[in-house]
Amino acid sequence: MKPPGKSTLARMQQTAFNEAERIEISQDARVLAGLLKAPMPDQVALRDDFAAIVRLIDAIESDATLKEQLQRRIDGMNQMRLLAVAHAEAIAAAAAAREIEPEEMDAE
Repeated sequence: MKPPGKSTLARMQQTAFNEAERIEISQDARVLAGLLKAPMPDQVALRDDFAAIVRLIDAIESDATLKEQLQRRIDGMNQMRLLAVAHAEAIAAAAAAREIEPEEMDAE
């Protein structure tokens, strides 16, 4: 499997904000329409988690040293993922080559 694409803190923050807002709006609409008596607790908790992600990214963005350390760590993790993918592909190629060789010998 290919590793996930690159993202940015700003994009992750915007996504978390949008999702928190979507959950809040949808729950409020269901209560207003009479479909629910109160917002669903699991959805409120999920909304709160996304809001916490927004605040976490705010904290990271406000500290240059923390942001640099985090970026170095993310870069290191991405390199490890790329190495793992390359290793898995090499193993798959070697296994495929072993399966093909006996067939070629039978054809001769």
